[in-house]
Amino acid sequence: MSNSNDTNLMTGFQVKRQLKSVNTDKPDIKNSLLSIVDQFQCLDHIAKSIGLIKDGFPFVNRVSWKTVLSNLEKSNEGENKAENIKLNDIVETITRSSDQLENELIPQLQKWRNNWMLEVILIDFVLLALLVFLIAGVTHTQGVWALSNINISILPFLYERPVFSLVAGIIIFISFFVMHFTIRNFVANRLAMKLKKEPSEFDFANAFLKNTRIQHSIFRPDIIGWNWLSRKCLLKNRHAE
Repeated sequence: MSNSNDTNLMTGFQVKRQLKSVNTDKPDIKNSLLSIVDQFQCLDHIAKSIGLIKDGFPFVNRVSWKTVLSNLEKSNEGENKAENIKLNDIVETITRSSDQLENELIPQLQKWRNNWMLEVILIDFVLLALLVFLIAGVTHTQGVWALSNINISILPFLYERPVFSLVAGIIIFISFFVMHFTIRNFVANRLAMKLKKEPSEFDFANAFLKNTRIQHSIFRPDIIGWNWLSRKCLLKNRHAE
């Protein structure tokens, strides 16, 4: 059941409010629909937390609620129009949506995030290696070590030039810190541009960028917004079906 013919999208809250206000002689169907809307609200909340919501609310609006509400409002006219509401089709829609979120959208987002992590680590490693060679060259010219002598004497160098060593250490640390997060941002934006070009009803680019923000570790295993509460909500949905 799709919302492709509906021009006005509704939130789960709006659907639930209209359902509660409907007068019908089929309260069992009404209660079932209210339970289904709760399940859609769970899916939309998870998708919004992850950052996948793009235009409107994709999960709840996969059902043509205007048609459902219209049929539910109609009283007996020979044949009860409420009987035309196919609950099984709506349940199947939310089941497919739940499976899509957990088994398609999350793994796809995780794949892009892993690609970002590996690319950042690779570039960090290359630039760090270049930095090490640069430091090696500078210390070699300062007489800290020589090719003819494998013993590296760092302590005398530090004791003889404490201020220089401290300032150089701070500069190197800050430089690598800035370099790392510059690389993170560069790679993330480049991959996000690719995601924006891919046709989808979900905002993968926004969800991806949300997972690559500076406050999140590059080694974070879970997708932002996808946690035990999200899994518990989906599990509750499956038990309610």
